[in-house]
Amino acid sequence: GEINWDCPCLGAMTQPPCGESFKVAFSCFVYSTAEPKGYDCVEQFRAMQACFKEHPEIYADQLRDED
Repeated sequence: GEINWDCPCLGAMTQPPCGESFKVAFSCFVYSTAEPKGYDCVEQFRAMQACFKEHPEIYADQLRDED
C-alpha cells in the first residue's frame, strides 16, 4: 500500500520545516527490505534528526525522546 501522509497519526511530522526529510526517512523504513528492517535507512534518519536539531523550538518532543 501507499503511505497516507495526511493521517492524523503522523501529526505535524509531515509539515515544514522537516517534513520532507521525515517523509524520506519514514518511506525508506516502510519499504525497507534490509535485515534488520530499516538498516539501509540510517543516513536518512540522521538527516531527519539533524533537521530536528536545527529547529528545536518545533521538534522539542522528538529531541527529548533521544535522551
